[in-house]
Amino acid sequence: MRYKIEGDRVLFSLSSTCEHLYLIGTFTNWKLDEGFRFEKSGDVCRLTKYVNEVNKIGNSGFIEYVIWNEVTQAPVDIENFKNGYCFNNQSNGGLNQLLFLEKPSECQLKEISEASKQSFIIKNQKSHFSSDYQFANFRPVIGGKLKPDWLFRSYHPVTPSRANHSELKMIEPTRQEAVMALIEHHQIHSVINLSDNEAVLADSMLSAPDSYYKQRWQAGSIHSVPVSYETVYFMSDRNEALNHDELGFEDGIRRLIAVVAEHEGPYLVHCRLGSDRTGVTCAFFQLLMGASKQEIADNYLKTNQLGIGEYRSFRLLERALQAAMGDDCFSDSVQKVKAYLKRLNIPEELIMQAKANLSGLNSARSA
Repeated sequence: MRYKIEGDRVLFSLSSTCEHLYLIGTFTNWKLDEGFRFEKSGDVCRLTKYVNEVNKIGNSGFIEYVIWNEVTQAPVDIENFKNGYCFNNQSNGGLNQLLFLEKPSECQLKEISEASKQSFIIKNQKSHFSSDYQFANFRPVIGGKLKPDWLFRSYHPVTPSRANHSELKMIEPTRQEAVMALIEHHQIHSVINLSDNEAVLADSMLSAPDSYYKQRWQAGSIHSVPVSYETVYFMSDRNEALNHDELGFEDGIRRLIAVVAEHEGPYLVHCRLGSDRTGVTCAFFQLLMGASKQEIADNYLKTNQLGIGEYRSFRLLERALQAAMGDDCFSDSVQKVKAYLKRLNIPEELIMQAKANLSGLNSARSA
């Protein structure tokens, strides 16, 4: 499979006798789309798309795709793999091809190759982890004026994320026990749940055994801010919800600021893995409080130690924040975030109270 970029278009060509080939990838949400069907001319299949039609990155941080054979219901085999030009296909353990809009450097190719290798790692025993914190994907969020050990992030403490994964389902209960124990150990007061709406949360809590987390829910301290993976990474430039029972990115930010401003810490943010929605949310708080880009990247990338056969590039997070607040959002971040929040018509006093609470000021529990 070969492609070349000419101006604002990408030209794909493939030698094949098959008449039912499609380009599927991050840009089609890995679904079949008639607009991405190859046209056959002799022994060559061709497809031309505009760059903006395919410019959506995957977990590798680059555009990912495969050529799908509708007859065999399988991807076309890739020959002569080159390190850095392919990445873990997390749905079948195979490999996706990468599309580069600019020629990658040797350093980039090496980083991609190493990340792809790491992405295949499965840790299916608690002994594979250095601590309960790593096992539970539980850690403090630091940087700028954030109070140490005041804002945390974690795996979902109630709903298993890999219950159907053949190699991981057996350790899910133990992982969630670890999350629960750490939530209680750190006496988390307010929880931001990014994966469950109020109805789903209530249903799971009513049938859940007693726990510190359930007690916080009964006290009204578990706050639902439901957003999707797609929303935080690829719809952060607008206020459009992916699903009817979720929030758009901007409404999600409004809700996050209100929750932190109106409730006491210590705080915990979680989604399912504690990776994507949690990663973007925590990075937003870090920017608000003046954390450096390196502190944000270091915190975000630690989820890759979870060993679930997946990987997240920092480029995903970087693109999400820049789409919302501008390419320079990591420079003078406090002012950039403040200006963004004002564009969302969030009152100045609410912003200042949120910042005061995240810094541990004006709170009896911070003493």
